Amino acid sequence: MQYELFSDTEFQQETPFTRRSVCLVGTFRIATKTLQKKLQALGAEVKQGLSRNLHYVVMGRNVPADAIERLQQMAFHGYQPKALDENDLENILQGHYNSYFVPEQTRKDLHLTIRHYLDGRLCYEERENPLYMKELYLVPDTETPQAELYQMLGNRGIYANTYIDDTTDVLVISDRSLQHLRDGQSDEALHYIEQQYNQSRAQTFRFRMTSEGELLAWLRTPYPPLGGT
Repeated sequence: MQYELFSDTEFQQETPFTRRSVCLVGTFRIATKTLQKKLQALGAEVKQGLSRNLHYVVMGRNVPADAIERLQQMAFHGYQPKALDENDLENILQGHYNSYFVPEQTRKDLHLTIRHYLDGRLCYEERENPLYMKELYLVPDTETPQAELYQMLGNRGIYANTYIDDTTDVLVISDRSLQHLRDGQSDEALHYIEQQYNQSRAQTFRFRMTSEGELLAWLRTPYPPLGGT
């Protein structure tokens, strides 16, 4: 017997959409309002816009560019609803649930990429001391001996910690970690940053970032002489 896509069958058992929020983007083979009713029959709360509390986003055809941009922005800050297409919906309606369930409690799940580094990259040219009044997180796996690095920071009146908290402004990662980001890889230090952000109440990844090599190059550059060239 051929299965009818989006049939009117009543679902009494728990489905992947039970107590979950869903947003539709793009166009579909049936009217959007009809599809919304089908999802609601499966227990879904259908949302009209993309937000950080979504469980699922159903991708149709001709997805608007601004929706794609919004999803990318959400992923940048650690909010990644499970993406489904019409074939996935058909599978769910046929009762193939196991691979589609997500936790009822939404949470951040940030994965650091090179974009996080480049978008938040600290600019040392913007003023004499761009780290003035900033709280630094210094990874413990620096190639430079920690005592030497802390002394150089202290000489510039800069204080750093080996932990991240609500006051942290700048993340200093090792050159190895930076290369891992460039290669699309991760490491223990990057996992720690992700973990601390994901467990925090912050809704955006707001940190400036720099590398050990860039920081050292700046620390070893003498201040310009007062009042002259």
